[in-house]
Formats: sequence, structure tokens, C-alpha cells
Amino acid sequence: MYNSNMTHLIQKFGKFLLVSVNDAKEAMCLFSTETLDVKEIKNISSYLKKLSGKYLLLIEAEKKINCNELSLRRLLHAAENRRAGIIYSDFIRQEGNNLFEHPLIDYQKGSIRDDFKFGHLLIFPCEAVKSVLQKYGSLPFEDNAALYDLRLKISTDYELIHVLEFLYTIVAKTQKKIKASGRKTEAHFAYVAKENILRQKKMEKIATNHLKRIGAYVPPLVKKVEQQQSDLQWKASIVIPVLNRRKTIADALGSALEQKTDFPFNVIVVDNHSTDGTTDILKKFAAKHPHVHHVIPARRDLGIGGCWNEAIYSPHCGRYVIQLDSDDLYRSPHTLQKIVDILRKGNYAMVVGSYTIVNEHLKKIPPGLIAHKEWTQANGHNNLLRVNGMGAPRAFDASVIRRIGFPNVSYGEDYAVALRITREYKVGRIYDSLYLCRRWKNNTDAGLSVKKQNINDLYKDKLRTAEIEARKLINKGKPLPDSNRIFAEFNGGKDLSLSLLCQSLYDSQKKSWPQLAAACRDLASVQTRKLSGEKYKVILQYNPARAVSSGAAVDKESIKNRPCFLCENNLPREQLGVLYRDQYLILCNPAPIFDRHFTIVCRQHEPQAIASSIDWLLRLSADLPGYSVFYNGPACGASAPDHLHFQAIPKNVLPFLREFKKLTPVKNNSSVRYSRGDVFDRSAVVLEGKDVEALTEQFLNLLKKAQNIIKTNEEPQVNVICDYAGRSFRLFVFLRQKHRPKAYFAKDANRIFVSPGAIDMAGVVITLLWDNYNCLDYNAVRKTYREVSLPGNMMDAILREL
Repeated sequence: MYNSNMTHLIQKFGKFLLVSVNDAKEAMCLFSTETLDVKEIKNISSYLKKLSGKYLLLIEAEKKINCNELSLRRLLHAAENRRAGIIYSDFIRQEGNNLFEHPLIDYQKGSIRDDFKFGHLLIFPCEAVKSVLQKYGSLPFEDNAALYDLRLKISTDYELIHVLEFLYTIVAKTQKKIKASGRKTEAHFAYVAKENILRQKKMEKIATNHLKRIGAYVPPLVKKVEQQQSDLQWKASIVIPVLNRRKTIADALGSALEQKTDFPFNVIVVDNHSTDGTTDILKKFAAKHPHVHHVIPARRDLGIGGCWNEAIYSPHCGRYVIQLDSDDLYRSPHTLQKIVDILRKGNYAMVVGSYTIVNEHLKKIPPGLIAHKEWTQANGHNNLLRVNGMGAPRAFDASVIRRIGFPNVSYGEDYAVALRITREYKVGRIYDSLYLCRRWKNNTDAGLSVKKQNINDLYKDKLRTAEIEARKLINKGKPLPDSNRIFAEFNGGKDLSLSLLCQSLYDSQKKSWPQLAAACRDLASVQTRKLSGEKYKVILQYNPARAVSSGAAVDKESIKNRPCFLCENNLPREQLGVLYRDQYLILCNPAPIFDRHFTIVCRQHEPQAIASSIDWLLRLSADLPGYSVFYNGPACGASAPDHLHFQAIPKNVLPFLREFKKLTPVKNNSSVRYSRGDVFDRSAVVLEGKDVEALTEQFLNLLKKAQNIIKTNEEPQVNVICDYAGRSFRLFVFLRQKHRPKAYFAKDANRIFVSPGAIDMAGVVITLLWDNYNCLDYNAVRKTYREVSLPGNMMDAILREL
């Protein structure tokens, strides 16, 4: 029953009843079966500024809500947190005699969509409400807009707290279910309906003001894609990810193959290990049509986004990439031409069309055309953070979408790349229907379970949170990488394989960068011969193309007087790279020693130093399990000692790494095992362990002990090679006393042009002179190793100190 002393304070605003209270007992006045004749609030800002209690309660007026005093105490207890701005909880839904749990999701910075579900009972600390009104101004008069604006203003300064308990019950009215065939307009399309245009404009303005308030607003975009010369076989690729679509895949492929264009195009179908006969259908199409590429990924853990990655990093990928889902159709044979024309004419990174929803018989069903006309070129990229999508079909400039890549999920992958692209690029729109999107049972987002809808909503909110943070950093002055330099981006996670990106980069650069293409041709003719002794093996490689690197002047004066060739601005125009975790650029080495030889360059110009970068070496090794990643010290192998960099080469090409088991164990602790390479004529130590923190600590300890024994404050002369396998790291550390042997500086025929770096120390000795290649023998290599390595007595002293 209502508290008779409080009922006169209850007022209504929109669909909510509001009352200001001081405790749970007073709050119970809102819960009764009686009907109240309450006063309507006309000016919500004025009402809120005059609140007298500690808390403001909102409940939906038309809902029958059962909540006891104990539950209200739980909610008000959460409100006592001084940073609390809004408190809400999970609830129970009662249908007849059945009770169903209805959990909600946590609010986060990216939860700025206006349809976020708070349930039917909310509590606002009055102090927070008054504070944001005074700081950020009054609210609109309309109920939905006002509450949305209030929520965003509160979220700027306060936390929105989700109590993970079922604290009240709503009694549901009997409703007719929405049929999966789409007889009624699906709720998630409400924001694109014509009747909601004015409301959506108001919501967009509120959301945009919020983005400005928190520093995440991006001004109108003008950036476009630079036109590039390309000798790609295909101008465009239609991408169809598919899993078990035996009934529709032939129609989709037929729709793709009937396209009429003035350019060559192909179809890349990524078959995600179908088991229903889809694979057999695709094999027949591929056999009959040479431009249909049937791709079956090696991985079995791919979502739709992962399948897209297989296509865009495929050697079959064309200049432009266009979407076609496996159960949908292009509306006409001219769809592909129309999309590519817009991409080319506007130099857009992305073009999005419009689609018509049809049933399985291709008959139009409500809501019909989905054109997303809420989009504007002036503010669409900001409003995209409020809404849930952009439309379809989507088409991309391949150079941009490869740089970004898709998250390996089957929901929201399209939204993720749209957010990322619109952070930076202007996009093109086509408002004519280009695409037929078929709906039938089990093929719609309508009617999802609460659990599944929560998973979807939480994921997109996380995407928005990450995007908001990225845009805030840009507005704070964080420089964007040169997009024309970036082939792809890798930020960790399982969405993309870094090895796949590097392989794709290498294949692409061999086609587009003449210098690398020539170097790869020369590498194919490089000569090698094996030198075997009683203790170990060495490979000699005659590689005169390495003369620039091996013969580089690395004294301070020479470095001072030349531009840094690893700084991005000084790289060849054609050289592209994989942006690695925003900090490094992975580049194809233009003078390779092995196929797939990469240089990994820090984006900041800072000196070569292993102590401050060992964590990056270990992380790179874990992200590149098929490679050995190595570091050359500034005084023993680094041709650019003034610019921090690593290199990566295919694993198992270095003899030392294959023979390291001959090393003598010298120390074991709980996390790291030490071995010494005294039988290899090199002062080498191998550290093995799974614990990154412990391995880092032991490595830094090794460096410190070496400094003490050598009596230097500088970095000890060191080469370090790291590989990762079986969740375990191996650090191969070569301690040196000099960079080059005395014979390197000899005159004429006596000169041995060998300048040992990590690769040489690990058993592949690079010779630049034909006479050296023919004359060097096992004993000459042993002599070189001994001369440049730290003396044995010093090595013994270091190991004793560990």
C-alpha cells in the first residue's frame, strides 16, 4: 500500500512515475495495485532542480511491478557510493504462473545508444542529478529525449551501477509473438523507420553533444583513399563467407556470376567447413567457373569475420571487396558495377548500399527497404556510435580493409570495421535498393533469447567503448599512423594471425615493390655450402646484396651525418608494413637473407637498447610462433644503432637453434633454465622458461652481471634470438667482445668481409666476396667466432654471479 504521506509527491513524466525519497520505506509508496491520479511534469529540468530527497525513483507507470522493502534497501545501498549516478538491477518476468529471469548487462562508456535496457526500475542519487544539470545545462522537454540526455550527462561524471541481483518482478501482459518471417516490423529497425526521423534527429543531437563533452567528437571527415597503381588480376572481389547453406548458396553464387561489369572480377567463397553438402556445391561451381575461388580455411575456429580475413588476405583478392551473404542476392546484374563506380569516383574507403527485406520466396515484407537515411556526411560517423549499424551491402577498398582486418566473430564484425573506418575516412552511400536480404525461421535477429541479445548488445557496447577511447586519444594529439604506409594492423587477440598478415604483406610487396621483387629473385640464386666439424655445423651464404647492411658505417659521426633509413618518413614510397600493437612497423627486409625476412621497426626514433625492449621481443615471439625474432646490439650487428628495431626470420633455418641441446646446463630455478654453449666456440647462454616476468628478470640480471664483469655502463655487446614453442620461450644470448674480426679491416686479398650479427653467430655466416665464399673453411669460422666472442674466463665469471 502507498504511504499516505508520500502519495501526493508522486508525479509522472512520459511512461515513468517519479518520486523523491530518503529511504526504502518512503520508496514503497510507488508500489501498489491502486491507480493514482498523478500530476504530469511539464518541465523536467525545473522539477529535478527542486528535488528535496536523497534519491529519485523511476518506475514504469504501465507495468505491474512487485518489489519489497528489502530489495529497495539493496538498491539504495548501491546508491550510497559517492560516484553512483544511476542504479538498476536484474528482474523477474512473470507470465501467468511462470517466472523467467531477465538479466541485464553492465553499462560502459560505449553504452551510448538510446535503447540501452535499464529494466523498469531506476534510482538516481539527487545530488548527482542536480550536479550535472548545473554543470551541463537543462534537459529537453520531451520525455525520451530528456531521460536520454540526463543519462548521458550523468555518465560523464558518475558511474552507472548494475546490481547483479533479481530485485523485482514485473507481471507481463499477454502479447502476440512476432513471427520470424517478419510479418511485423522488427524492433531493431525502429530507428530507420520514416515515422521516427524527427525523434532520431533529436537523439543524434544529444549523443553528438555528449561526444563533444567527453572529447570523442570527430569533425566532418574529408580523407579519401589515394589512388594506387596496381597490376592486380582482379579489379573487384565478391566475398561470400558460408557455413551450411546448401539451400541458398547456389542462388547467391548465381547472383554474383550474373553481374555485368566493365572490369574483371572474381568470387571468393570462404567455406567454413560446411557439413550439409554446401562444399560439394561449391566444388562444382569452382570447377566450372575459373574466377570462383573456393577457400577452405586451415583454422576451424573462425567466425564470419575470420572468414572475411581469409578472403581479404588471399592472393586472389582484388582492388575492391564487396559483400554478399550466402543466403542473400544482388537485386540486379548491375549492382557490382554501381558499387565499384562509386568507390572509384569518390576514392572512398567504404561504400554502403541499401537493401530490401524479403521472405524465402523473395516477396517484400515489412519493413521493406532499409536505407539508413539517418546517415549524413557531416555527422554520420559520430552518430554511428549511437546506432547499431550502417546497412548493406558493404564494399571496401582492399588496401584499407586489409589494414584494419575483421574481428573473428559472427555478430558485429561489420559494425566493428565500420566504426574503425569512419574514425578516419569519408564513406560513400547508395540509397537505392541493391540487395535482397532474405528472412525466414532461424535467419533473423528478431526474437532472440534474452541471453543471446545481451551477448550481442554487450559486444557492440565494447566496440563503441574502444572506439570512443581511440577517438579521444586522437583528439588529445595522438598522431595517426600514415595510412598509406600501413598494409594491415595487428593489435593482439585471436582475430588475426600475425604470421598470416606477414605472409600476405610479403606476397603483396613482391608484386608492388620492384626493389623487393628484385631482391627476392636474387635471393633465389644465392649460393650456400655447409661446413661441418666435429662439434657443430655452419652454413656459408654468398649474398653480395647484403653489402650495404654488413658494410654500414656505424660510428657516431657517420650516423649523425646520415638520415635514419628506418624512420617512416625516409622509407621508400612503395614500402608498406604491418602496424604492430601501435608501436612497431613490420617491414619486408629489402636485402633478405632468407625468404620472409622482416625488419620490425619502432615507430619512435630511439636508440637500439635491449634492456628497455626485451618485453617487446618476447611479445613478438609469442605473436609470431613460426619465426625466430632477434636483436642485434648497437655495437655488434645493428646497421641502424640509432633506431630501435628487431628482425624476424623463419624458424629452424639457423643451425645453432637446432643444435642447442648440446649445450651444458649450468643452472635451474623454478622458472628459468640456463645452458652454456662452450662447445660452440661462442660465449652463448640459453634461457628457457614459460613465465615472461621471471624470464625478463633473469635476462636483465644476466645483462647487469655482464656489465659488472666487463666493467662498462653501456649495454654489453650482445645478440639475442628468441623463439616461442609449446608456450615456452627460449632466449639465445651471444655475448661479444667486438663487432668485427681483425681480418674484416685487412687489405686486398687478406680481407675477410664477414661482419657477424645474430644470424652469423647462430650458424649462417654471410659472405659478401666470392673469394671469401670459396676459401673460408671450418677452422676460419671457428677463429672468427672465438675472436668476436667474450673470452671464456669472463663468461665463467658472469655465470658464477648469476
